[in-house]
Amino acid sequence: MPVFTVASVSGSLGVTTLSVGLALTWPRPVVLVEADPSGGSAILAGYCTGVARPGLSELVLAHRHRQLADELPSRLFPLADSNASLLPGLRAHQQAASLLGVWDSLLDALRGLEVDTGVDVVVDAGRLGMVGSPEPLISESDVTVVVTGTGLPELARVRSWMPALQEGSLGDVRLVIAGPARRYSTSEVTKTLGVQVLGEVAWDPDAARWWSHGEPQRRFDRSPLPRSVVALGESLRALAPRTEDAPPRARAGAER
Repeated sequence: MPVFTVASVSGSLGVTTLSVGLALTWPRPVVLVEADPSGGSAILAGYCTGVARPGLSELVLAHRHRQLADELPSRLFPLADSNASLLPGLRAHQQAASLLGVWDSLLDALRGLEVDTGVDVVVDAGRLGMVGSPEPLISESDVTVVVTGTGLPELARVRSWMPALQEGSLGDVRLVIAGPARRYSTSEVTKTLGVQVLGEVAWDPDAARWWSHGEPQRRFDRSPLPRSVVALGESLRALAPRTEDAPPRARAGAER
């Protein structure tokens, strides 16, 4: 079960929009985990246009009763016309602290689900460093992508996070460029930060509202946005071999 995490270090730069786009264009079964601890479930309110579904909030209670793995499949919400199912995020940010003991159990449950169904996992981790951040999912990811602009303030924040993120991750850490301006090229960003740029998200705010707000766009298929996200998905999958091809990975803190 490859696990792919999408995050940012300085607020929203289209992390959720990219996560939704990846899940909807994934060519095989995938679970999109809305792990952003800021609450409000931007995906249910946005792409799903306000539909109400149980998710992480209910799994917190299930975890307390040691029933998380049993309840996880019933909390997955299939996204129409795709191979994706969504695990919705918290309803309120006040619940974030309660997640600190849940992430490890959720990761184990997802791995158990992979044995039964062969799913991949895409994690929308939101902004790094927040209370309740899904650190176990991030550290166990096959690939973690940090979405960033190319302005000096954005790159300075990324630089401050990279040593800890790379040291704590068992997989690859890559950058994805987003935003309206490209002050520096991908090669300049890679040279400056010492981190490979996986790719770029095409800047098309109107088209993005289909994935971020559930507002269909007549010319969506002509936009470069979906093409760029499909290309990113291909690059992600190329970095993480399928479970049957990959050797077992040690859990963080486990004997090696």
